[in-house]
Amino acid sequence: MVYGLDPHVVRYVMRKVRKENGYRQEDIADATMSYGTISNIERGVGNVDVKTVTKYLTKLGLNEATLKNLVKKELERMEELSFQLQLIEAMLDNNKLVEHAEQLLKSIAIERYHPLAPFYTYLEGRCFHAKKAYTKAEKHYKLAIRLNNQYKLCSRDNIVSICYNELSICHYVQNNMSKALHYVEKGLDAYSERNGGRDVKHPMLCNKALYLLNMTRFEAAKQIVDELWAKRFHIRSSLYTLLNIYKYRAILLRRMEKYSEAIEICKEGINIGICNKIQNRYLDIMNILGSVYLLQKQCDKAENCFQMVLNYDYERNHPRSHIDALIYLSIIYSHEKNWPKAEQHIDSALQIARRATRNQLSKALIVAGNIYAAQHKFAEAIPCYQEAEQAALQANLPKRQYTALLQMAKCFDSMKAETEWKVTIKKLLNLQQKLNLQSEEEIYEV
Repeated sequence: MVYGLDPHVVRYVMRKVRKENGYRQEDIADATMSYGTISNIERGVGNVDVKTVTKYLTKLGLNEATLKNLVKKELERMEELSFQLQLIEAMLDNNKLVEHAEQLLKSIAIERYHPLAPFYTYLEGRCFHAKKAYTKAEKHYKLAIRLNNQYKLCSRDNIVSICYNELSICHYVQNNMSKALHYVEKGLDAYSERNGGRDVKHPMLCNKALYLLNMTRFEAAKQIVDELWAKRFHIRSSLYTLLNIYKYRAILLRRMEKYSEAIEICKEGINIGICNKIQNRYLDIMNILGSVYLLQKQCDKAENCFQMVLNYDYERNHPRSHIDALIYLSIIYSHEKNWPKAEQHIDSALQIARRATRNQLSKALIVAGNIYAAQHKFAEAIPCYQEAEQAALQANLPKRQYTALLQMAKCFDSMKAETEWKVTIKKLLNLQQKLNLQSEEEIYEV
């Protein structure tokens, strides 16, 4: 700290003044002040005494009065810049304004050693993330972390934790759960209550629970969800986080076959979502409620839930929820041997899924194959399973790949196609041996 001023801003002013005067660090170094000492002063590392810092300021032509004046001006600029960046972040939170946010961000030019550089770089990552350019997004998130650590900058609102969380999301959407879990754990390790700002910790814990669920590490996920559930009404983060807690708790209760509790949790979560008009979250929970009824073989109640999702999302603004509802409905109609309706709904699901994610596409294709196989239309079922297997492979979903191969083998067996059956069984066994897989926990039929 120099003259009682913000050390982050002081270091920025020193570096800025030096660069504006056209000096390199080595140009100012002398026998009494080495290049390394100057570097330490500007980066805020090492134990450099006040006397040495004062000497360096003198070399830059700065005294106490001029330094205070420059710091005051920079603080005013930073306050305005911080406000602009927060508005850009709000635009990125609204996916419809991504291009506008990106243009505004490009119109702002700041140095990489600026105290707000990590936040700015994080927003650059968010722009790439929104465009699904995950490699570029990851590069910027990592750069933001590096800048913060390199220049010992003030961790605005736990920006390091936020970047690690975004890195985890990048890998989650690419179905790389181990890396997603790795980064969210680093984000939790970097989190500090002292840095204040918004609630970052609870959304990260929610994401960790999600990744563990996807990795079928149910006991570890349950511990986190139980912890979040106990303090759900004291969480300062968004309603999205609260509804995710409801969602994951319902999923775990469903798995434990505690159907009555799962139903109550779903209904409570749906009510919160409806009251606060958070459609995409309560549609997810509505699908979970329907799936619980489905497991209880209460097909009428399940059908009502899934149909309600389609009715609420008639404009198809939430494709993931829409696809899930269509898949579940096709499973119900298949169970009832209402083949025209089953095929109609799975065709609609496939149509949307081909424009969405390979994750849902692979599941929809398996259900489509099941519908044809149940009618002994094996020649039509096999291409569905084959495409599902490839989609699952590309999406890094080995358990779903296993399911597709298993269903395909059954078809070849029914057709007495021994050569194709042997090839499929060999692939199936290799995959099972490689990954030590059991069957995945998904609902494909009643």
